Amino acid sequence: MNEHFWIIDDEFASYDAETKLLRERHPDCEINFSKEIGDADMAAFAPNTDALICQISVPVGEDFLRKLKNCKVVSVYGAGYNNVDIAAARKLGISVTNVPGYCTEDVADYVMAAIYRNNKQIDAYHSRLSNGLWGAPAVVEKPRRISSQKLFIIGFGNIGRKLAVKAAGVGMSILYYDTFESKEMKELEEKIGAKRLSTIEEGLKEADIISIHMTLTAETQGFFNKERFEAMKPGMQFINASRGGVVDEAALIEAAKKGIVAAATLDVVVNEPPQADDPILSAENICVTPHISYLSQDSLYELQFRAARNASDVIMGKDIREIVNK
Repeated sequence: MNEHFWIIDDEFASYDAETKLLRERHPDCEINFSKEIGDADMAAFAPNTDALICQISVPVGEDFLRKLKNCKVVSVYGAGYNNVDIAAARKLGISVTNVPGYCTEDVADYVMAAIYRNNKQIDAYHSRLSNGLWGAPAVVEKPRRISSQKLFIIGFGNIGRKLAVKAAGVGMSILYYDTFESKEMKELEEKIGAKRLSTIEEGLKEADIISIHMTLTAETQGFFNKERFEAMKPGMQFINASRGGVVDEAALIEAAKKGIVAAATLDVVVNEPPQADDPILSAENICVTPHISYLSQDSLYELQFRAARNASDVIMGKDIREIVNK
């Protein structure tokens, strides 16, 4: 059987992981590549495509799905899959798959790096040498020991729990909030002393550092607003590596000006990619990185490999847990 795979992606430099797996499993398969959905590629590839593998940025609506006459699966590069019309895919008998957990370790590492950077401010000291400052006079604000601080993790899923283990390993006290309960959460309460809070407001008042791991929904849009920032402990750190839309950026900028937020690290912003004149990029005490917390050699390989494997598994008739629209 000559299966047809269509990969639509504008981020990756190579597709060695996908090609190797697909060729091994489907020796006679055809693999087509596109950087975007264009009319020419649509006409050439869509009618024969058995499996679509695509970036989260690719809009896969019902009209597009209907053009994939032979398609059995849409495999998304990422944990999210809101780019796909799930209901339409189910109606058309097309499975949709995602890749959960591929970057758990990497995002947790990013948050830990942000905590250390904000606390020790290593990149700020070099400029002070030009003023002849050395030793204690070079330190404007004396940092507290990281082991003496309380980390409040909002969203205690895979990433939140991995972060908790890493932070507890350097002596931090762990507070967390989640709307769900699980065996894994209970185990961490016992193992590392993580403390579950009944409300987010409790953590805002108590925490020295807040790390956000929330999903973006209608309810969480702009969740961190003026009132919530004003409820936080003055001088705290704010780290967001989840979704930019959960933060009211104007309120965050104001909180940073007032000193409520001493340092904010954002790997996600409301408008991605931001324009050069976006106020969030020039705000004092706010560091923005270009949505790269998930990225490492290991995570990227796992993402590409697993997305290809998901597509192949469905083509081969396997009932896999990554199917999100059963």
